[in-house]
Amino acid sequence: MTGAWTLDPDIAYLNHGGFGATPASVLADQQAWRAEMERNPADFLVRRLPDLLATVRARVAAFLGAPEDGLVFVDNATAGTQTVIAQIRLGPGDEVLTTDHCYPAVLAQLRRAVAATGAELRIAAVPLPAPDPATVAGAVATRLTGSTRLLVIDHVASCSGLVFPLAQIVAAARQANVPVLVDGAHAAGMLPVNLKELGADFWVGNLHKWVCAPKASAVLYAAPRWRDELRPLVASHGLFDGYQPAFDWTGTRDPSALLAVPAALDFFDRIGWQAVREHNDDLARRGARLVAQRLGAEAPPGELAAAMRLVRLPAVLDEPSARRLEDRLLAGHGVVVPVTCYDGWQWVRVSAQLYNTLADYERLAAALCQLFPG
Repeated sequence: MTGAWTLDPDIAYLNHGGFGATPASVLADQQAWRAEMERNPADFLVRRLPDLLATVRARVAAFLGAPEDGLVFVDNATAGTQTVIAQIRLGPGDEVLTTDHCYPAVLAQLRRAVAATGAELRIAAVPLPAPDPATVAGAVATRLTGSTRLLVIDHVASCSGLVFPLAQIVAAARQANVPVLVDGAHAAGMLPVNLKELGADFWVGNLHKWVCAPKASAVLYAAPRWRDELRPLVASHGLFDGYQPAFDWTGTRDPSALLAVPAALDFFDRIGWQAVREHNDDLARRGARLVAQRLGAEAPPGELAAAMRLVRLPAVLDEPSARRLEDRLLAGHGVVVPVTCYDGWQWVRVSAQLYNTLADYERLAAALCQLFPG
């Protein structure tokens, strides 16, 4: 299905997990919405947009198994996590718990929050490769204490591709009466998601990654107990009108990315989500194994992984060296892949989407063997 995307045909794009890639048909739908808006911007944004967003919200809620009245739109998952973290009441002696797979931007948000309030940030170590779901859940649950005021947990970790056993973790947190914020940046589209069954207090997810909607389309879900007080970071006209009105209008922005989300869902509906997920999981597994075998390296087992996998590099790098390696892979070999950090900058993270083939991983393997001879 390479022809469905507008990606440069001369590159092996193995970083779908970074920003996603949007099919040409979805980009065309977005442009149609832009053109419609520009015919009469005031009428479109003031009169028509609320109902249009409500229609998109209903479609996304059904896709995520979420109560429609719990969903609001944000530009990206980072904005969603910041919205929640900034409004959790913390004080001296309080604790916030996350793991060593936490996304760096979210970790920065947490560090700032605890520094400003005198609270303490606790980080649970979760081993990689992860032995089994019970071990991962236990590594998190045993760090909950009577002082824990918030647990921030990944759905699928960006740094490692680890799929966290959320059902067990959320259940343990609920038993301990600890609110849970799930960073689901990579989950929607990569995995089946059912927020009603999950029962987390907050869940944030991008639609521009594995759903392949245009950039700057994401959702924030809040459980009923939080909706009276959770508000967007930017206060605007709807601030006092309730949870969803406050988020629906935070100032003028281009809504076309959100309005094109149904076109992205339609694109994958026609193929079948289960078939897409099975294809991507299998290709990522085979691709990671191919690269690892060529390097004589490790690819962690995949029981708790999906369409993003790690391969260990032959050397541990510092961050500037990791970035230079990414640049060399692109400039010299036409490969786009991130060098990622879990327990040191020593991994490449390969993704798989319908436009990828095994030849992409072959190219990466050949490039790495050349850059790391012997």
